[in-house]
Amino acid sequence: MKKIFVFILILLLLTGCQSNQNDEDKIDDQLYQQYQEYYSKLTKADDFNTTIPECSVRLVLNHTNNDNLRYDVIIDQPKVIMENVKAIACVENENEFNPPSIGLLEEETFTLNADTTDKEKGIYKGINLSGITSLTDITVKVYLTFEQQDQFIERYIILYENAS
Repeated sequence: MKKIFVFILILLLLTGCQSNQNDEDKIDDQLYQQYQEYYSKLTKADDFNTTIPECSVRLVLNHTNNDNLRYDVIIDQPKVIMENVKAIACVENENEFNPPSIGLLEEETFTLNADTTDKEKGIYKGINLSGITSLTDITVKVYLTFEQQDQFIERYIILYENAS
């Protein structure tokens, strides 16, 4: 009788762990699907701006030790409070699929506010998306979304190698 009780207890414990893992897998799948949707919107877009009114978006390039180029898309100096910021960037004509993103593959939310920084609450003065490419003359496209006063805003931005 004792063995049956221990067996049932172990079975319930394993079932509970499996259920928890399934929930985590569903969240991961939803986040990855969101990432894919943003990437798809970015690659299908054809109308880009070089600046946007709500904040500064700029490109910084650095050469790495192994002849690659590190690119950083810096989104900062918000002129308004930008809540639930999500962004993805990709290098035009890049063959490898590894576009950097923020707010898409993690459950945390990001807010940009020029007056406040509170990392525990996800409030920053600026964020960046970093990637590596083997290309030397690059154009980076960015799809950025955020909420401002409960209004959903989306921006398509293009940054060239000499962008500042």
